[in-house]
Parts: sequence; C-alpha cells; structure tokens
Amino acid sequence: MKSWTKSLIHSLFLSKGLNWLLNKALSQHICIFTLHRPVGPHGLNGVDLTMLEGFLRLLRRHGCEFISVDDLFAKRHHLNPAKNYVCFTVDDGYQDQSESLIPILLKYDARPTLFIITDLIDKQTLPWDAQIATTIRATDHSELDAGALGVPGERILSLKDKRHARRYLSLHAKRLERNARQAFTDRLKHTLCGEADIDTRHFEPTSWQRLNELHKEGLTVGTHTCSHSPLSTLSKDDIRQELSDSLAVVKKNIPSPSKIFCYPVGMKEDFDERAADIIKNQGFIGALISEPGYFVSDAVEKNPFAVPRLSLPATTNTAVRYTSWMEKLRAVQ
Repeated sequence: MKSWTKSLIHSLFLSKGLNWLLNKALSQHICIFTLHRPVGPHGLNGVDLTMLEGFLRLLRRHGCEFISVDDLFAKRHHLNPAKNYVCFTVDDGYQDQSESLIPILLKYDARPTLFIITDLIDKQTLPWDAQIATTIRATDHSELDAGALGVPGERILSLKDKRHARRYLSLHAKRLERNARQAFTDRLKHTLCGEADIDTRHFEPTSWQRLNELHKEGLTVGTHTCSHSPLSTLSKDDIRQELSDSLAVVKKNIPSPSKIFCYPVGMKEDFDERAADIIKNQGFIGALISEPGYFVSDAVEKNPFAVPRLSLPATTNTAVRYTSWMEKLRAVQ
C-alpha cells in the first residue's frame, strides 16, 4: 500500500469528528492496550519497538490523547467525547520492559502503567508461567510424555514448536490449584532438564531503583499480585493475602501506586466474584482483565472490576484500526 493511501486511511480511521459522533451516540469507547515483553531472545511473542514508536507518533499526529488508566477510571464521568483517548498498560515487571519498552512510552508522554508481579522483583522469584517458559526453552527433548504429567489430550506432546508447547502446558497449569501447579512445574523441569541449571538470563526482573526512576518520568506502578496465580484457583484467604501483600510491597517501594488492579492471566476463567469482592475491599477503584474489548463508559459504570483490554497488534495498520471509530462501532454490533 502506498504511503499516501495509508495516510488517508489513518486520517479517516482517527477522525476526531467521527469519533465524537460515536461517543455521543453509543457511550464513550476507549482503547486500553496491554503490552508484555519487547521482541527478544526470550522465545515469547514480543512488541516490535520500531512499530510501537511509529504508532505513538501517528497517534500524536492525529490528535489522540494519552490517558493513564487511573485517570481513565477516576474521570470516567467527565471524559470529553470529542477526544480519542488511548491508554497503555504493561504487565509483569521484567528488565527488558523497564529498559527498552517503557522508555519509549514515556518518550511520547503516553502515561503508561506497569502492573508488577511483586515476588518477581522483591524476591527474584520467577512466576510459574515463566518457569514453564524457561524450561521449554532450555530442553533438548523433542517430545514430552505429557500424559504422564497428568496433562489431558494428546499423550505425547511435540516440543519442536516451543511456543505451542509452552502455551499448551501453561493452559493446563493455570487451571490447577496453587500447590498442584507448582508441583506440576517442578515435575516438568525434572522431566525435561533433570538437575541441570536452567538459563533464566532473558527473564531478569527489573529493580525498585529502576522503577522509581521511571516513576519520576511519568510511569505509574500497580500490582499484578505476588505470584501471578489465577485468582479463581486460590482460596479466599489466599486471594486476600496475594492482594494485601503485593499492595503493601508496592506502597513500601513506590510513591502513589495505581488504584487499579490487574488480574493475573486475566481471562474469564481466571477470576470470579470472590476475587472482585476482595479487590473492592482492598480499596481499588477498578480492575483490568485480559479479555479483548473496549473501555465503555456505560459498562464500566455498572462493573468497574472487569474492564477488558486489547493486546497491541503486531502491525501499525491493525493498531490504528483498533483505536478507530470504525472498530469501536463494529464492537457494538
């Protein structure tokens, strides 16, 4: 597609007037993007930083307004329908996020919020899903007797496509109760890597010192629990402790933490009403999930504790479409 054609399409998609009409007619629709790791040797899907920077420049050029997730929730009654707000969130707290991804968001005053797994930073403990990822990345095995580990479905799992294997095993692990999940992760390590040390160099956590530096530049920091355990698999007491302990650690280390909570994993099966009630009682004013969708003012007014987000697409054209009045209109239908 020629550059002038792309520019014309972007101008149409990001039209202030058409966005205003949609917001006035159908309630305010706002895109909250969620980002994880930048592209790198970790073996996970990653954000292309060149694409991200170009997208941010494009949003600014077309008059989109960046808003923090806290302001989005706090000011939802007074948002200007004439503005196309865009919000950015980042999950987990790895070093490559704090060194390369978040600085780009701050460079364009995108007002990002980083939701951190506090045990990752405070105790240098990799969460269960990162343990699975590093195990799959490190193994020389070409297949796994998954049935012997209690994984339903195909007994023999090919490890040639490591991303598929990681997702398959993580999907099983996230459904287990906390102790069973850790036991499964330990057995998987022993089965695939024996007693050998696993290389975790590409899963280094960031530090409190670095987070405070970024906070001074405009980053907001919030909690993503202590261990990244899906809350639906925990007891009420464990949910309460995960939230209170992680929030206490963030408050101890970071000034003015986010009043928004971010569910671990965050799909519909990963949280429930018990968790939402405890989140409210902890003083949070809202919570984010990972199901795709828009921040819609009317829906958030009814339930601010299960607000969807959109994963940042791999291409600029798709990302622009997600922020457009047209895609928001399609989401209503």
